[in-house]
Order: sequence, then C-alpha cells, then structure tokens
Amino acid sequence: MPLVPTSTGPRADLVALTGASGFVGRALAATLVRRGWRVRALARRPGSLSDLSGVEVVPGSLENPESLRRLVADAGTVVHCAGAIKARGAQEFYDINAAGTARLAAIAAEAVRPPRFLLISSLAAREPELNAYAGSKRRAEEELAGHGDDLSYCIVRPPAVYGPGDRETLEHFRQFVRGFAIVPAGSKARFSLIFVYDLANAVAELLDAPAWAGSIIEVDDGREGGYSWRDVITIAGDHLGRTVRRIPVPFSLVWLPVAIGQTVATLLGKTPMVTTTKLRELFHPDWVSRSRSGTPLADWRPETDFKEGFGRTVLWYKQANWL
Repeated sequence: MPLVPTSTGPRADLVALTGASGFVGRALAATLVRRGWRVRALARRPGSLSDLSGVEVVPGSLENPESLRRLVADAGTVVHCAGAIKARGAQEFYDINAAGTARLAAIAAEAVRPPRFLLISSLAAREPELNAYAGSKRRAEEELAGHGDDLSYCIVRPPAVYGPGDRETLEHFRQFVRGFAIVPAGSKARFSLIFVYDLANAVAELLDAPAWAGSIIEVDDGREGGYSWRDVITIAGDHLGRTVRRIPVPFSLVWLPVAIGQTVATLLGKTPMVTTTKLRELFHPDWVSRSRSGTPLADWRPETDFKEGFGRTVLWYKQANWL
C-alpha cells in the first residue's frame, strides 16, 4: 500500500506522472490507481486520458514549465515515463528525451521538499554511441543524476516492452499469425522482454521501497539469459499451433530501402517508422537485462513470461480487431 503522509507538505501518496497517454504510461496509471495511489497526469491532449478512471489531469507538456510546476506541486513522487522512441532527427530525440527530463527534474528540485523522482529510461541507454535514441536516453539519465544532491532518484531501464495496446510490436505479432517472421540474418543476438503490466508492477513496487539511492535497475520477465529470435518464434508457433517460418534478412539488404524510406519521410516532414540507425539497434547482439541483485527490486519477481504474455497480447489484438 502507498505510504501515508505524516505531515504537511508533499502528499506521499500522490504520484505525478508523465507519458500517461502512451502505451506504458496508460498501464502504469491504471496499475497505480488500482494499488491505491493518487495519480496526477500531464497530458498535451487531456481528452486522451478520459477513460482512465481516478486520474487527475493537468493540461500541458514537457516544454511548458508552468504546467510542470502544476504537475509536481505537493506530489510525493514524480514518475517520468514520457519520451520519444521515434523522431525526425537527433535534435528531436534530445529535445524530448534529454531536455524534457532536465526541465522536469529541475522543477522538481526547486520544491521546498522535493519529491522523489523515478525515470523510466531504456536498456538502450547502455549503448549511448549506438544511435541518437540511445544517446538521448543516456543523456536523460545524466541530466537526472546531476540533481542527485537535491533529489532522491531511481532509474528503470526496461528491455523491449510488449502487451495489449502496443503498436510498436504489433507488426511482429501480425507476422507470427501469418506464419513467418523477418529477423536479422546471422544474428546471435539475445534480448530480454517484459510484459507491460509486469513493468507497471515493478514501478509500483519501487514506489513502496523506502530508499532508492540513485539505483539503475534493469528489469525483465525473469528469463535468465534472455531470448533468441528462435526462442521467440518457437514460443509463438507453439501457441498458434502452426509452424512460423523464420526469414533471415542481412543488414546490407535492408539498409538501402530503409535509407530511402527515411529520406522520403524526412522530405515530407514525417517521422520515419524505421531508420538506418534503428537498424543498428535491431542488429545489436546483447539486449539482455542484468541482475537486480543489490537494488530495491532485488526481491521482486515478474508474473508473466513470454509464453503467457504472447497469448494475452494476441487475444487482446484480436478482440480489438488489430489482427
């Protein structure tokens, strides 16, 4: 249960949340409300949160300091979930992921009694030189750490997150259902996964922890050593009761069409779905989450492995007519 405030000032049971209209943020808002927390959420479009029961909405954005002050006023904890996973260039990634975090952390640190600050980052932050997205996530972490003398903070680095409502992994599920999977050729990559509600529960567990001490925590679904593409395809095929054919595609073959698509999108002023730098992330060999031993989540255990999570996600997609 949430901590109970013992004096005037910040409400220990009030969470100021960014990113609540996104895939992870919506699951997080619903989970926190269900577990008894008061949630105040920032929304550029307040109507997008109308279906989230029990959530107080603050209209505004990460670019607006006044709306950020209203968001964090008297909150016991800030959970910063907002961020960009696609952008029109490196500067846009920086402006949203790094500068947005810096602005929010600075405003939180201004308070007479600053709230705790939990940043939902990404496993990509381990490899900041890989691409602009990874670099912006690492920079966001550094911006928060720069306020370590003023804020008690914690950083959560999820791996690939999937589950009901996710559009980013939807194409993979569509391929599985159709009986094939396009994967990086020659790749011995291994990667961790986490079901979106397990991630939300992990954050909720952290809110109950008495101390964070600047912890950086990598979460996953409990599968030691992560998954290979063969593992994922086998699990998908077993659930669907059919063979899912693996189609390996080399980096050299996909680079040119991706580069062309990226150029066209840029010329049209649109955000490309996949970029050449994103390919480097997809072909990277190690996205396995590291041990949580010694962190405030050392004793936390996820509930949903990919076998169960795959079934729940496919069912949701079908009921929503996305598959």
